[in-house]
Amino acid sequence: MHRMGIDITVITWPGTFNYDALVAAGVPTIPHVLKWKLSWPCIRVIRAELKRKQYDVLHMLDKRATMNGLMASVGIDIKLVAYRGIIGNIAYWSPQSWLYLLNPRLDRIICVCEAIRQSLLNLGVPGIRMRRDVPVTIHKGHDPEWYAGPPEDLQQFGIPEDTFVVACTARGVPRKGVPVLLEAINSLPPGLKIHFLLAGTQMDNEQYKKLVAENAYASNIHLFGFLKRMPWILANCDVAVLPSLRREGLPRGMIEAMIGGAVPIVTDSGGSPELIEKGKSGFVVPPGEPQPIADRILELYNDRDLHARMSVAAKERIRTTFTVEETARKTIELYKEIVPTGAV
Repeated sequence: MHRMGIDITVITWPGTFNYDALVAAGVPTIPHVLKWKLSWPCIRVIRAELKRKQYDVLHMLDKRATMNGLMASVGIDIKLVAYRGIIGNIAYWSPQSWLYLLNPRLDRIICVCEAIRQSLLNLGVPGIRMRRDVPVTIHKGHDPEWYAGPPEDLQQFGIPEDTFVVACTARGVPRKGVPVLLEAINSLPPGLKIHFLLAGTQMDNEQYKKLVAENAYASNIHLFGFLKRMPWILANCDVAVLPSLRREGLPRGMIEAMIGGAVPIVTDSGGSPELIEKGKSGFVVPPGEPQPIADRILELYNDRDLHARMSVAAKERIRTTFTVEETARKTIELYKEIVPTGAV
């Protein structure tokens, strides 16, 4: 948006990749560590900036930013835009939700997928529901150039060369459905030349370690916590599975996997299916069912021509449909829609 001519100032954490990239790009950037959902120091920083300069839009990109930004902007003539990247955890009976996405002062909520928009519209009961024009869908864009450079060598994770690799990158929380994937792996025919890389925050917990140890493919399952350079790791993987049970948004890990050419297998949960042209650039399977996951893995393993076609289609899907330029363009259109003519 900065390159497209929008006068934008960003308040964000110092010492991070995003902060450094913004500064390098010449975007006016204010360093501030936002630690709490309601932080008076943060509210004062935001409010002082809103009073220093006449802004048209306050765009808040997570829960802490939204709750503090709503408080900081009281009495100031400015349009308010929030962001939502996941389904659930919002309720009309929750006081915190009224300080967040149910706050009637919000002009728009950008949802990263249509499933999230629909979930917000369906909250509450007839007569007590969100205004229909508040939630809007703008898909999260990516740029393959962000991940330029050689892929990571998988041998450092115990995965041999010349093997078929299935990855699952997710937080190890129950709704991600990792035990379902492990059950699917366990049901595969024995002796396949296939390895599995499971990585993410909390993925290497004791429950999953126990399930891996009991699995028929235990020696081929490589379980890790958070790994740096995951997009470059995924570039050497053949398939990426996200076995979510519920509440999925537009998963960044699957976008990164598709950019690298891994064929995605996702469940029909939340926004994941929006990433994929079914049967062309990936597969969509029912949530909570291991056998369809196993069937799709085996199909791609046995039919390398199919895998090659779907790999190319997955890359092309992100390159042409989920671009950062399209995200910026639609966001600017939203600003122009809510701000008086000529102000943006």
